[in-house]
This record gives sequence, structure tokens and C-alpha cells, in this order.
Amino acid sequence: MRLTSVSLVLALALLRAAGAADTAKKEEDLKHEAAIAEFTAKRKAANYPALFEQAAKEFNVPADILKGVAFAETRWEHLTWPPGEAASPETGTPRPYGIMSLWDNQYFGHSLLEAAALIGKTTGELKRDPFQNIRGGAALLRKLYDANPKPEGTTEADIESWQQAIRQYCGIPEPDLNARHVLDVYIFISQGCHQHSIEWDGRPVNLEPIRNETQRIVAEEQAKREARMAANSNAVETLRPQLSANPEAVPEVPMARGTNLPAAPRAAPVAVATLAAARSQNIWAIILAILVLLVGSFVLKRLRSRSGPP
Repeated sequence: MRLTSVSLVLALALLRAAGAADTAKKEEDLKHEAAIAEFTAKRKAANYPALFEQAAKEFNVPADILKGVAFAETRWEHLTWPPGEAASPETGTPRPYGIMSLWDNQYFGHSLLEAAALIGKTTGELKRDPFQNIRGGAALLRKLYDANPKPEGTTEADIESWQQAIRQYCGIPEPDLNARHVLDVYIFISQGCHQHSIEWDGRPVNLEPIRNETQRIVAEEQAKREARMAANSNAVETLRPQLSANPEAVPEVPMARGTNLPAAPRAAPVAVATLAAARSQNIWAIILAILVLLVGSFVLKRLRSRSGPP
């Protein structure tokens, strides 16, 4: 009888827990659906397709290039941040601005400043106003397009001719990463999008040459990285016998002419780094020894206090 009662209590507890979890999940789903509905309504009211078309005509940039760049960067969301927040407080990652993802930092560049200057607006206006942000992005893309050669076999009539402009616009300094970004943009252009109030029809794109170019750049950058790793490894192997023979030897560092600053290194930087690492290990060994002495002294005092009279 007792076992039956306990089983009933456990069963009721499990049912209540399952019901509470189900209720919490439903509430979470409802909040998620409400957030999507609000986001969709705002984007629909913004009428971004018309803004893209207007800026495209003004600066003679294909509307699909603007749409593709914006979709790859922000999924057509106008990014805004609290005043003065130039980077993520959690990760330190620089913040992009607006639907066209304009930058103002040392790593990705200062496309926000350049775009604002090109259309005669302030950076604050480009941060706040989606249309001015799109106009600035379009003006900058047009400038980059005119300043760079077109891919072989393309003319201005071909949407594929904007590859180099997109690579420079994104601000990603690594050649393999910005090449992959360009490929993503053209894939999005070829597919379009029809969800969350985005109504964008895809268009034919000759993706094969872009894929081939991307693969070539990625392979070249990978080969360069492997060559650098091999060179560094060889430098370390060369340095080891020298350190073993004379571990106290420190190479003289020449000073830059007319200054008290070191000149640019002429030898492999790995050698200096290895010496620095060796010194760092010695310092940590000394610190560890001091900590052991302190802990030993503390333990000895505790033992003596226990062995003394009560």
C-alpha cells in the first residue's frame, strides 16, 4: 500500500514537472514568434526594396548588388548600437553600422567615414537613417568599382564584374576570407529570398568562374601559411643548437638611426621569441620556488602550533 502511494506521488510530481516544462516551452515559443512578427512588420514598413532601387539608380549600381551585399552582411537589418558603443562589450568585436554594414575601426577600415563624405552626410545620419546608409554604401561601391579592373571576360553589363568592388567594400583583410565573402554574395543574388518580409527574386549568375577564383585564392593563402610555418619551424631548429651551446647568449639589438628605439629585425623573429620564452620560463620557476617556500613555512608553523601545549 505504501509503495502504491509513493508511486502515485512520484507520478503526480513528474506530471506536474512535465506540465510546467511544457508551459515554459510554449511561453518561450510565443515570445519567439512575437519577436519574429515584430521584426517582420518593421522591415516591411521600412520598404527596403524600394530604397535599394532608388539608390541603385542614383549611383548606377545594380540593385541586386546592393541587395546581395546587404543580405550577406546584415540580412537586411539596420544595425544600431547604444551611443559610444564601438565594439561588443562581451567580445570586443568592432560594431558595423546600418543595413549596409559600414565600418569605422582599425581592423575592417573606415568605410562609414568614406561613405558619408561621398554623399555629403554626417556619419550620424548614416548610422540612424537606413536610406542614407544605403546611399553611402552605393556611392562607395561605385567608387571602388571605377577604381579597380573588372574580372577577365566581364563588362559593366555583367553583374559578375563587381567582384573586386565587393571584396574591398567588406573590409575583411584576409584574401581567402574576403574571396569567400564575395562568393557568398553572388550565391545569395542567384537565390534571392522570400521570408520574414524579404521579397527578393534571384537572378542568373555565372557562379563557376567565381568559385574557381575563390578556390585558387584559398589554395594560395593556405600555401603561404604552410610556407611561413615551415620557415618558422626551420628557424627554431637552427636556433636550438646555439642555445644549447651558450644559453646565456643574447643577440645584440641594433638601434634605429637617430632614435632610442630598436631597428626593424633583420634575423628571424622566432629566435628572439624563443629567447624571450626561455627567460619567461626561468622567471616562473623562481616564482614557483618562492611560493613553495611560503607554503612550506606556513605548514611548518601549523604543525608546531598543534604540537605545542593546549
